[in-house]
Amino acid sequence: RPCMATKAIHLASRLPRIATLAPRATPRAYTASRTLISPARAAMTSPKTELVYFRDTYQTSCEAKVVSFEPVEDPGDDGVARFVAVLDRTVAYPAGGGQPSDTGRIVGPGGVAFAVASVASNKDGTVTHLGEFEEEGAAPFNADDEVTVTVDADKRLLHARIHSAGHLLDVAMTNIGFGPDVMVPAKGLHQPDQAYVEYTGKVEGLDKDKLMADLKAEMNKLVSLGGGSAAAMMGYDEAAEACGGELPSYIPKDSTPRVVTIVPDTAGCPCGGTHVANVNEIGSVDVTGVRVKKGTTRVSYTIEGMKDHK
Repeated sequence: RPCMATKAIHLASRLPRIATLAPRATPRAYTASRTLISPARAAMTSPKTELVYFRDTYQTSCEAKVVSFEPVEDPGDDGVARFVAVLDRTVAYPAGGGQPSDTGRIVGPGGVAFAVASVASNKDGTVTHLGEFEEEGAAPFNADDEVTVTVDADKRLLHARIHSAGHLLDVAMTNIGFGPDVMVPAKGLHQPDQAYVEYTGKVEGLDKDKLMADLKAEMNKLVSLGGGSAAAMMGYDEAAEACGGELPSYIPKDSTPRVVTIVPDTAGCPCGGTHVANVNEIGSVDVTGVRVKKGTTRVSYTIEGMKDHK
């Protein structure tokens, strides 16, 4: 349903919005997705919970209706009553693809506030919000209650910058000669205290220090040049073309995957995460380590705002 009349909070209203896929040069081969949250998330055609953040990373508030609101059976050692809320739509990002969930609050009738500690997605297409009321003894929400969902704006942007830097690392790897024909992106972690991308493949005699220096230089060059990112839901064939000619086998052929392209004129990949509108928002990047183990090469990185970034 269309968004109800509420003023959405925007972190960067002057910036271009992530909208459609940028034009591409000859796409690089794409054989695996490390950013895919789950087959249900990246290839979803009709989620039960509308994912408002898909349209705009910078929107941090929206109105919604309560679908269900249930108590958590085990309240925990502190005895605080906790609940799980399912809404018809949400601006809150659920944890997945190596990216942490948003946190925030849901405000219901009479200004009753529910603090959201974590957000998760389910195989049935619903998104759950786990948390507790800010005031003890508050009456639980009821189905069809009108509520406002708001997430921590600073945390949202930091997570988007970290995740986007992981995609930028893939581009930099290709640009310096370690593309998917040499090392295939396998999985990644994009959290404030640790971030890395793991690649399937290794290079005999790899000079790790040189690789780190070359990647750092290339990534910071790409950041300084800037360039609009893009995200769009596509038909299967269009998505396959956008991702270099093929999609991972676990994405159903009758689905409409969401494809993210972090740098114009490069291939995209299926991704359900939040991303910056322009790579110059990522800020300075440092490549902090390269580890090779059992045919997997892990490249670790930090950006401004992360723990231990220098």
